[in-house]
Amino acid sequence: MFKLVCGAGNEDTESVKRLVFVYAKAGCDIFDLSARKEILQAAKEGAELSARTDVKYCVSIGIKGDKHISKAKINGGKCTKCGNCVRSCPNDAVYSSIIIDEKKCIGCGNCFKKCPTGAISMEEKDVNYREILPYMVKNGVEILELHIMGHDKTDLANKWQVINECEPKFASICIDRENFGNKEVLERIKNMISVRKDYTTIIQADGVPMSGGSDDFKTTLQAVAMAEVIQNAELPVYIMLSGGTNSKTAELAKMCGINYWGIAIGSWARKIVKPFVSKENFWEDETAQKEAINIAKKLVESCKQS
Repeated sequence: MFKLVCGAGNEDTESVKRLVFVYAKAGCDIFDLSARKEILQAAKEGAELSARTDVKYCVSIGIKGDKHISKAKINGGKCTKCGNCVRSCPNDAVYSSIIIDEKKCIGCGNCFKKCPTGAISMEEKDVNYREILPYMVKNGVEILELHIMGHDKTDLANKWQVINECEPKFASICIDRENFGNKEVLERIKNMISVRKDYTTIIQADGVPMSGGSDDFKTTLQAVAMAEVIQNAELPVYIMLSGGTNSKTAELAKMCGINYWGIAIGSWARKIVKPFVSKENFWEDETAQKEAINIAKKLVESCKQS
């Protein structure tokens, strides 16, 4: 399985529509979306334009403390307009006027790290998950994913309960080791899957979230290492590799004996088609569309061949 991560925080409908169109044409199986009605609709429009009727949709939410539900904010009084934030944003969410487009911000925190004056903060923007998740399942979403890289166990329990009550075809748990050791990672997963019954669970083993800016083995190393931790625990789950994933992920996973169900790619997949899908006249420019599709197809095939 190949999953394109459009971004749990990506609320840019036009961007999502174009990405889904390109990667559906390229053979992508699953599209990971922000849990918002207008984003699901945009994704469906992109898939319809691609003439694909078999794609699957996953929507993601996060618990408190998880970067995937964060948005960058700029304090104009501290900003010196150095431009570091503009240059470091992978999603063009910061304009040259040093204004952040919240819909495009995916919460990666690059601008926050690069700001020399502390003018940027990261603030959480949650969704009404009790209302949105049942809507998503009712409207064809087969996978509900919970990012659990935070410490709020009450929020985790509440959101996981709602996900299970919705009875999606798959429930997915996305976790990395940034805040936890291997022991706690496995304890969390075991506690969560203990309440699962007759439907299946995916563990998205996130090596280093939002880190797929390069196409080499080192970048994807932690994704494979994280998957190995899950595999060694012999849990009744499907393993999805993520976090720094790229065209080398499948090859490295095979070399390391990882039996994975799929590969989810976000940063790298979006980056390689960005010069084409960001064109103003994308829908009229058939050459740009073909170039983007061919590039995307190579990435999809690199994951499926191995």
